[in-house]
Amino acid sequence: DNDDPLLENDRLRKLYPLIKILVERFQDVYTPEQKLCIDETMAPFRGRLRFRQYIKNKRHEFGIKVYKLCCDGGYTYNLQVYCGSDGVQAGQAFANVVLYLIDGLFSSDRQLYTDNYYTCVSLATALLDKKAHLIGTLRSDSKYNPKEAVQKKLKAKKLFAQESETEVVVLKWRGKWDVLMLSAVHKDDLKQVKQRGGETDKPEVVVD
Repeated sequence: DNDDPLLENDRLRKLYPLIKILVERFQDVYTPEQKLCIDETMAPFRGRLRFRQYIKNKRHEFGIKVYKLCCDGGYTYNLQVYCGSDGVQAGQAFANVVLYLIDGLFSSDRQLYTDNYYTCVSLATALLDKKAHLIGTLRSDSKYNPKEAVQKKLKAKKLFAQESETEVVVLKWRGKWDVLMLSAVHKDDLKQVKQRGGETDKPEVVVD
């Protein structure tokens, strides 16, 4: 019944039983290892749908956005369909997505890798309380970022690291441009890396 008012509050009401069966089967046949990744993908769809998305530069620009928790090798362990900002994910959607997808995998010292859409200091702290560790790139305007790390002026191949009381490290690296990173696993140590031509480079570390 497309006129059922409950569909306005739960846009996946018709599909949820199928999605639940799929996720249960995904999780029955595979046990995740330590490293996990959360990202989104587009299921191509050009029909009429209230929460159909258009995302430029995606392989399929029109479709249904799906958040996925993936394991080593790209295996999908859990997923959540995005139903629109006015749907069930209102509020801090990125944190809700992460906590929903990784539910059941806490207390195992797992490492969760994300891009800058999800990564933030508050989420890293919340995950540490559940014995999970966040690693990812970080937006400069993300809430609770340490101001000193964000505003630090660096020369090329220099790095500044700042560790919080909760053992979350925010790093700023200057290559061709500034890159912010967050890790609840790594410290400010750097390794020598081989570059093109066989040269070895060890950037200086700037840590207060």
